[in-house]
Amino acid sequence: MATPFASRSAKVADAIGRAFGEGFTFLPFTTTGDPNLPGIPDTSRVQFDATGAWDGPTHSATPHARGSVQDDNAHNWTVSTPSVLVADAALLWQPKRGDRILRKLDGAVYEISKPMPDGFASTFFFLTGRKR
Repeated sequence: MATPFASRSAKVADAIGRAFGEGFTFLPFTTTGDPNLPGIPDTSRVQFDATGAWDGPTHSATPHARGSVQDDNAHNWTVSTPSVLVADAALLWQPKRGDRILRKLDGAVYEISKPMPDGFASTFFFLTGRKR
């Protein structure tokens, strides 16, 4: 039997997916022996589709509501990089740094720079700049 916390996490993930969700394809990549070479597709894992909530980078240098200098620095750091929030239940395998994500809305491909679990059965994937 699922715990109340797991049930609530699933309901929250479902609500976020319905309100803000869009389709993403997770592409497995692996590194070569040389760290200076780009990653290559990883054939040991299959690609899969999942629904996630996209948070794109801001085009503003400062937030709309100005705060202290520390607040400005925190806002600029957190919104200057794109990220995707995906429910853990939607993941076939746990994506890691170097894997790529295809955003189906515009066909853009991004590399995962840092996966970060949020503690509520979802994971934030912070992404690098657009690859193609």
